[in-house]
Amino acid sequence: MQKKGFVLNSLKYILVSGASKGFNYLILLYFAIGIYSDQYVTILLLLSLEQLLSLLLPLNNSSIIYSKNILDYNAITNKLISSSLLMVLAYLILFLFFQKSFFNYFGINSVIVFLSIFCSMLMNAYLVYLTNYYKLIEEHNKALLIQFLFFVSFIAIVIFVLVLENKIIAFFLGKTLGLFLMVFLVKVLKLDLTKFVFKTLNLSEYKRILNLFSVSVLGWISGLGFMNVAKIYSSPENLVTIGYILNLWNIFLLISTGINAVYHPLIKKFILQKNINKARNAKTKALLIYLAISLLCFLLYSFVDYTSILESYPKANAVFLVIPYTILMFSLSVFYYVTHPFYLSNDKFGIFNILNLISHSIWVLTIIICTYLGLENYIWFLVLLYFLKSMLLYFYAEKRLMVIK
Repeated sequence: MQKKGFVLNSLKYILVSGASKGFNYLILLYFAIGIYSDQYVTILLLLSLEQLLSLLLPLNNSSIIYSKNILDYNAITNKLISSSLLMVLAYLILFLFFQKSFFNYFGINSVIVFLSIFCSMLMNAYLVYLTNYYKLIEEHNKALLIQFLFFVSFIAIVIFVLVLENKIIAFFLGKTLGLFLMVFLVKVLKLDLTKFVFKTLNLSEYKRILNLFSVSVLGWISGLGFMNVAKIYSSPENLVTIGYILNLWNIFLLISTGINAVYHPLIKKFILQKNINKARNAKTKALLIYLAISLLCFLLYSFVDYTSILESYPKANAVFLVIPYTILMFSLSVFYYVTHPFYLSNDKFGIFNILNLISHSIWVLTIIICTYLGLENYIWFLVLLYFLKSMLLYFYAEKRLMVIK
């Protein structure tokens, strides 16, 4: 791996992801510290619903294409699209039956919001799959172009937030129409892969999808899904603080998106070549880059003076105070990121799922014990989860998947 090319391409993805997706997270921070803060938690809870429902979409589990046993991408694309369409149809039927329950739990009485969520999750999953496909075959310019088109969604959200009085409807409707325009542009630019033909997944593909789904659910619990856990037991003030951390966490994820866009395809290529030395070298370089970024973020937080900004926006101070927790979570997660592709490329989806289940089980047991002892700091519970799942996966991969045979 050429270090210069790796870093340059990673920076391109970080910049493009920041410009296209990152602004959506900045909008949420504006809601948090601005005049719409009362709607902030509602939007986060609705986004957590969207994430949870998206996990069942085969398209959203596109990491299946990193398996060394999947090389026919046109066939798998149609299979994933077909299964995802059926799943969204099932969601729509369930919503129509339990409409009042959805309205009561999320505190928003709008069919438009939920229909927007169903549509946007399908389009977003398809577009993310396309970017992953082009990353995998190392056509990074096409992947970057699709990634950049996500900026259209941000523009649509801004327009609708400015025009509509109900900001929750504005956010989700704007996002959906922006994604629809994106899909149209992908077609016009001929970036879609193949003509759609209805196909079903075979048994081995379903097994991989189910393992990825399980891992995704656990990932949701450690992300926006944690809002639902905290909503039950935590105070409203702590819930907002956790919301700040998770919002900032999404911005940090843009960094991992950039690096992994270049790193993950390299690991699959080296695994197919049976060159474990190159794979290990790539892992080491990626880990050092991640840790350097973590250190840089901490130094910026420690030494840059934000006093004037914090005085102008008092609520911003609460966001600023949770940055160290987010940096710590990111620092722990880098060990997860650098080992993740080794499980996928070696077709170890089952082991990957089992190790995630073990780490989360230990986490739940720890929470129960701490709660019994009167220790109920949900911020540190979140940090603990990232430590457990990252370290377990990292050390197992070091012992079993990165050894020279």
